[in-house]
Amino acid sequence: MNLRLYYPWFLTAIPLVALIWWSWFDHKRRAVIRYSSLEGLEPGTQTLRIRLRHLIPILRTLAMLLLILAVSRPQRADEQTRVQTEGIALQIVVDRSASMDQADFRDARGRPQTRLDVVKQVVADFVQGDERELAGRDGDLIGLTMFARFADTLVPLSRDHRKLLAELKDIPVAVTRSEGGTAIGDALMLAVERIRDAGRKLSKDKDFKIKSRAIILLTDGEQTAGEFKPPEAAEVAASLGIKIYTVGAAPDFQERQIGGFFTDPQIFRTPVEIDEATLKKVAELTGGQYFRARDENSLKEIYQAIDKLERTVVDEQRFQVWHELATDWVQWGRVRVPPILMMALGTLALEQILAFTVFRRIP
Repeated sequence: MNLRLYYPWFLTAIPLVALIWWSWFDHKRRAVIRYSSLEGLEPGTQTLRIRLRHLIPILRTLAMLLLILAVSRPQRADEQTRVQTEGIALQIVVDRSASMDQADFRDARGRPQTRLDVVKQVVADFVQGDERELAGRDGDLIGLTMFARFADTLVPLSRDHRKLLAELKDIPVAVTRSEGGTAIGDALMLAVERIRDAGRKLSKDKDFKIKSRAIILLTDGEQTAGEFKPPEAAEVAASLGIKIYTVGAAPDFQERQIGGFFTDPQIFRTPVEIDEATLKKVAELTGGQYFRARDENSLKEIYQAIDKLERTVVDEQRFQVWHELATDWVQWGRVRVPPILMMALGTLALEQILAFTVFRRIP
């Protein structure tokens, strides 16, 4: 806490306060009654009122000192901090089609995992941090969209990521025939619309500015359903300044076993079809990048790379607010202190009241 006097030279008037006591003790300034002799007058006892008569100059002195202090303009500074964040509006789009249930990804220990399970874990680390390579995205607006035959927004863009992490964990694989298909274009178009809506709502927020807008699309296949084609959605995103990072999440080959009941089993390797050409085009149209993830480690490296490309900027401004102690009420701990000028006038009023009532002298 900082204190200062804006006009400290007014304190030079303090010695003038001594004139109050000079006037009080100057007998020449007192009214007297001339009498020839004091013989026959018994000395009176001093009452409490007589003993407290010096309270008048004390109150007058205190009032004058407070007035001098008030005109010196004592000020107290409260240091305040304003944090302005330039964050990323980031919509995560996850493919949940039936092929994402293939257990052909390997974790760090070499154990087979489904594509969707690995994606859930890596995306969760990307959002909340893993205490190693990923620091988390605390200052960013992040939303979650999933898609198979139809696209759906699970979580709108928000800086509170708890709901997003809970919804991400529960994303189901599309197993019914009515959900069959992969509508990449529709999912991208929906993500673009969500980011645009968030920009409108936050346009008046002085403490948070959207630095950039981006979509991270993860899929393991190609467009087989939907109204919009991925390049069409990419063109709309590009017109709004939204980057799209595309991730193809699948191994190059898938192992299939044939036989094994009456004959020795035979293992065949079949290529996994990902429309990499379209995913690359979508990324190029928007200024993003295309990545290929073949296992958990490579998927982590991809999200680490995206994490470095899109980062939040936090601008912290510290400033001081000066309070006029002469005229402002001040909170001092648990006590609310009245203004100095009010205390001076109150003291002077009390002195005058006492001088003309309890301590009144005649003549």
